[in-house]
Parts: sequence; structure tokens; C-alpha cells
Amino acid sequence: QAEEIAEDAAIAALVQTEEPPADLRERRLAAREEMLRTGAPWPAPTNDRMLRAARGELVDRAPKWMMRQAGRYLPEYRHTLKPTDFFTVCKTPALAAEVTLQPLRRYPSLDAMIIFSDILVIPVAMGMPCRMEAFGGPRFDWALQTPEDLAKLELSPDVDESLGYVFDAIFWTKQRAANAVPTIGFSGAPWTLMGYMVEGGASRSFDRAKKWLYLYPEASRTLLAALRDVIVRYLVAQYDAGAPLLQLFDTNCGELPPRLYEEFMVPDLKAIAEEVKRQRPHALISIFPKDGELATFNDSMYDVVGVGWKTSATRARQDVPNKTLQGNLDPHVLFADEAQIARRAQEMVREFGVDRYVCNLGHGMVPSHPVEGPAHFIAAVDALKRDDCPVGAHVSDGAGTSCSVPFCPVNAVNS
Repeated sequence: QAEEIAEDAAIAALVQTEEPPADLRERRLAAREEMLRTGAPWPAPTNDRMLRAARGELVDRAPKWMMRQAGRYLPEYRHTLKPTDFFTVCKTPALAAEVTLQPLRRYPSLDAMIIFSDILVIPVAMGMPCRMEAFGGPRFDWALQTPEDLAKLELSPDVDESLGYVFDAIFWTKQRAANAVPTIGFSGAPWTLMGYMVEGGASRSFDRAKKWLYLYPEASRTLLAALRDVIVRYLVAQYDAGAPLLQLFDTNCGELPPRLYEEFMVPDLKAIAEEVKRQRPHALISIFPKDGELATFNDSMYDVVGVGWKTSATRARQDVPNKTLQGNLDPHVLFADEAQIARRAQEMVREFGVDRYVCNLGHGMVPSHPVEGPAHFIAAVDALKRDDCPVGAHVSDGAGTSCSVPFCPVNAVNS
């Protein structure tokens, strides 16, 4: 029992929640107005490696972060959530900022943070209350069962009013981190959000949502277009709060046949990037079309295209030669021992090449991950410098040669 008390105390010491000033929102809005008045981008973070890679500029090593890097695998996260609940944390800037900062505090060489929130805050803002069940995941109070249910939704919510807590959390996170690394903003894509709204929550197959596309094509288009427009406003507002890079997650992309996805989803996805860029030319935008056809986005306005763990680096580079790529380590590798994590992580970096690349997982962290796994992954990536592998193993360097380098020991890190 004494050991448990000591362990709890040690975990509690890792939590450093700080209340924002009472006029946080006023400060955020004033900063936004100044940014818009000057037309300049947000000041670069101290470590801007991630942003340079997204723009296609040269970097000394591959920048890295992990999808769902703030989450249940961290004991300090579990301690923070113990007296509250998931969506309360999302809606409380002090708590959301603390949880966002926890991975950076534990793994200081991370090159980015992603704001702690959830893709489903948009349906909530549209009038669908949601709760996070311990074992069943997200569950709405009601689902879209027929087109008539669209009348229950607020199809054009005021994002500043209904989602201002997200923007406050981004601004406070950036302040607390002293702009050390970029804070990433994000949204779910229209199809992924529609899937949850029709299913009423998490689903293994999204059967009902797929049926909607065939049974109610016009109603589906109405909903998808409404989501598209809300997402644009939501992403722009996150940029205005201080997130220089914005990620669009289409987690359910691979649930649809490519032709159906092209017909219903791709025009809206391309329009989202185009409109965000039109309104905020300095914003960087990433899309993760999980298990989808990446070539679709080579001619889009997205700066970064995410790669799932089922796609090889060689295929991804062939399909999307004009974009920075992000991915794609199988998250389950982080359960392995240090040597295997290091070997597989470095193989991945060599295959993608350091140029135009952001090192990440091929999907998100899971609650049962050991905290040592990310530490080994990060150290292995940091150990592989650009000079070790200036191009990927599949990419010509212009002289007909390709990169082939040996394993780089983690203890060779110069940081």
C-alpha cells in the first residue's frame, strides 16, 4: 500500500495544470485581430522543424509526433481525467492545455503537439449531445436514421460561440509552451463525421452510414456539404487561435469503394483545403485519408498527406510525389523491445527519406501502449540525421544512386 501511495504521488507530480487568466478569450481575440491586421503568419515556434518539413524545406532530421500522443497510455493523463470526464476536459482550456502538454513534458524532443480535443465536437455543436463510454467509445444521444432527422440539426452553427473552448485551449497551450513547438489543430473529415452521426457513435463497419449514400444520396450530399462548411470555419478559427498546421482526419476513408469516395467525398475535401488556404494563405494543412487512394490528393492544396500503416513508403511516394508525407509506423511496433522498435523506426525513415517527410505512426496510440515504446521510437528517429540518409531508399538522388545506410545506434544521438 505504501508503494501504491508513493506511485500515485509520483504520477500526481507530473500533472501541472495551470489556470488561464480570466480574460483569456479577450487576449486570444486581440491576438487574432493583430494577426489579421498585419497579414503576417504567426511567429515561428522555437522548433519549427515540423513546419519546414510541411512546406517542403530542408531539415536536419525527420520531425516526429504521434497521433493520439496525449491519451490513456500516459499515467498522468489518467490522473488528470480521474475526477472528471473526457468531454469536460475538452471543454476546459486549463485541462485541455495540460493534457496536450503532457507528452511534450515526458518526451521533450517531440516536434509538435496536437491540441487535446475530439473530432466529434462538431456534431455536438450541431445539436447531437455525445458522451464517452468507458468501453464502448463515443455515443450520441440520438442518431440520424432518416433524412427527416436532418431537421433536428443546426447545419450552420456559430463556431465561435459553440466551439470557442477549443480555440481558447489552443491559445492557452501555445502560451504555456512559450511557442516551443507548433500546436496542431484538427478536425474530422465530412465522411468520417457523417459515419458517426448516422451510426450514433462508434461502429466496426459503418454499414448504416454506407447505406445512406446509396439510399439517400441527396440528403447525404446536404449533410456532407454542411459539414464541409463548418469544418472550414472551424479550421480557420483554430489557425486564428495560434495553430499554424491543421490536420483533417478521414479515418473512415477506407470503408468506401474508391469510386464512391471520389464521387461523394473528394470534391468537398479538396474544397476544404482550397477555402482554408484562400482565407489564411499562411496556414499549412494535412490530410489523413486512412487506407484510401493517396494519389487523389497529389493535385490538391494539402501540404501534407498522411500514410496509413497498410501502405508502403515506396507506393506512397509514387502516388503522391508532390507532397510532404506523414506516417506510417504500425502502432503495435511500440509494444516490442527497444532494439526492434529502433530498427523498424529507422527502416521507415530511410524508406521515406528525410526530405518532405514527417515521422509518425500509421494510426493512433492505443491505451495499452507502454510509455517506454514512444521513448524508444523517438530516440531512434532522432538518431538518424539527414546526412545519414538524404533521400529515401526508393528515391533517386539525381545521379542514379539511392540511399543505403546501416542501422544507426540510439546511443549515437547528438541532441
